[in-house]
Amino acid sequence: MDFEKKLQELEQINQKLSSGISIEQGISLFERSLSLTKECIDYLNKAKAKISQIKQEVDYLLED
Repeated sequence: MDFEKKLQELEQINQKLSSGISIEQGISLFERSLSLTKECIDYLNKAKAKISQIKQEVDYLLED
């Protein structure tokens, strides 16, 4: 699942948690949201590292 779909699912979970659901459903949705959040953070950290790497390469090229 790509990043945007994970964000969409998080939005859907948020809407469901805001409505009247059972405690069991709420716990299940909360657990899923934590998993999705971790996956999104991991993705963003990898993207940040890649951007930093590219910036370093560009900075090196501009020094010449």
